[in-house]
Amino acid sequence: MVSRYYRQELLSFIGKEGQKRLSKSAAVIAGLGALGTVAAEILARAGVGKLVIIDRDVVEITDLQRQLLYDESDVGRPKASAAAEKLRKINSEIKIIAVAADVDYKSIAALVGKPDVVLDCTDNLETRFLLNEYCLKNRLLWIHAAAIRETAQLMVFDFRSSSNLPCFACVFGKSAAEGTCDTVGVLNSATAIIAAMQATEAI
Repeated sequence: MVSRYYRQELLSFIGKEGQKRLSKSAAVIAGLGALGTVAAEILARAGVGKLVIIDRDVVEITDLQRQLLYDESDVGRPKASAAAEKLRKINSEIKIIAVAADVDYKSIAALVGKPDVVLDCTDNLETRFLLNEYCLKNRLLWIHAAAIRETAQLMVFDFRSSSNLPCFACVFGKSAAEGTCDTVGVLNSATAIIAAMQATEAI
């Protein structure tokens, strides 16, 4: 029987052994908006064995322009549970843990734990700085992505070997964001492209 990952296993940098590693890996995705939905779907289809998906919000009609896992029937539903339902239909072989909660100083250790990779798909600086601090302290690999208007950015912070490395706060300090998607808009192709790159880095 041909594996569902056959065409992925043909890639020399993955192969059968790499696919086994993916199946035993765990990823935490913080934020299930435009970035998180795309990244979560790619990782689920790639066969990452455990996905912990976290978001405190519910789906709104304005989200459907760019948050690709949701449809009109999901409006009003918690993003975490709506996304988990779709992801389980895509790949029933992996474990998906949906968490409808806010990531803060009190909850981050319990929510994030110590996975193989943390994906920052959030939309606010406070949570990004908190993820940075937590991953730095616990020597975790975390991948930051963001998009606004028609632009996007991607950064990989690999603290696995050392916590004495440049981090997100080193780059951005405590600078304030210049507007949000709610105030200045965002192009859906920009979020899809950068989230796909973020998922690729995770793989």
